[in-house]
Order: sequence, then structure tokens, then C-alpha cells
Amino acid sequence: MAKRTNEEWLQALRQSGEEQAKALEELRDYLLRVAMVYLRDRRPELTGLASSELREMAKDFVQEALLSIQDNLDTFRGDSKFTTWTYRFVINQAASELRRRHYGTLSLDQLAEEETAALKSVAEATAGLDPDLAAERQDLMVQLLEIIQSELNERQRLAIVGVHFQGRSMQEVADQLETSTNTLYKILHDARKQIKGRLLASHLGAGDILALFETRW
Repeated sequence: MAKRTNEEWLQALRQSGEEQAKALEELRDYLLRVAMVYLRDRRPELTGLASSELREMAKDFVQEALLSIQDNLDTFRGDSKFTTWTYRFVINQAASELRRRHYGTLSLDQLAEEETAALKSVAEATAGLDPDLAAERQDLMVQLLEIIQSELNERQRLAIVGVHFQGRSMQEVADQLETSTNTLYKILHDARKQIKGRLLASHLGAGDILALFETRW
């Protein structure tokens, strides 16, 4: 890749014609190497894919990244090398797309396994409590899991598990559900209200419910 100053990169990419095409091709080659390293070294779940498949995946990420870079040239402040700035676009594109593919293919059985594992980890945190109190807390966890599995619809379940048990951001979960964060807030509100209503119907007091929710909600 030709050595260019930040100003030279910006000037070339803002032009039209041969100079821009040359700069885009150089940048495409650079970002493709970046994407390939990322996929090979930082994504062990993709190790079963052939090199040709990884390369095609990387090309898709690079193409999307180039479009975003061109749309955001005016936001480059020069705080770093231009190529360092562009590096983030392809990494963010790859990370976002791989998360979407992973969570988008989760079956309900896999989701139930994640719910169980998450609740188990919370239950294990009661190890230092009085045995009677720890047993009571775990019983509450079992009730919570049953409600999540039997009473919530799929979007509510994905929202609750993603935000409250996997610790993912609101934006990430909203992207997974292909909705806005405002809609996700409503989904979570309705799911929590439904869960708490069922717990109250089981004759649990406000203190019991607070003890159950204090580490999550």
C-alpha cells in the first residue's frame, strides 16, 4: 500500500475517477488483510470454515466498511493515522455481523440452555448465605426460569436474557430483534411486569421479589 498522509488519503477519496479508484483499491486490500486476521485469530468459532469462505466473508465486511468510511470522511479529525481510523470500521462491521449471525440462529432450545446457565450462575452466588436463605433464593430462581420459559413470548425472552443475563447492550439486543431501543424498552417493561405479576400470584411478598431481582433488575 502506498504511503499517504492523512490529507492525501482524504483528498484522493473525495475525488472522482482514477485517483479515487486507486485509493479505494489500496484501502480495500489493507482492510481485507485486517478482516482476515480478525476472523482467523479472534473468532475461534469460525475455525471450521475454509479459507475461501473466510475470504468471501471478509470481502463482504470490507465492502460495507468502505461505504461507511466514504459516508463519514467529514468526521475524521486527524487524531490518528487515517488507516488506523478506517481499521475500526471493518472490525466493527465484522463484530456486529458475527454477533447478529450467532444470536439470529439461536434455537429456542439453545436459548433455554443460556437461560438455565445464567440463572444457575446467580443461584451459585448464594453460596455464602445461610443455608435456608440460599435454598429459598434458589427456589425463587426456579420459579423465575419457569415463568420465562412458559409465559413470555420469544421476543420478550430474547430481550430479558440478552439484557439482564448476558449483559449485552440495549442497542445490540435491539439490533438482534430488528427493532429500536425505544421498542426494546417497551418489550422489557412488559416482560418484567408479566414476570412480577406471576410471582405475586404465587403469593410471594414484595421483599421476596426484591431479593430475586436485586442483582438483575
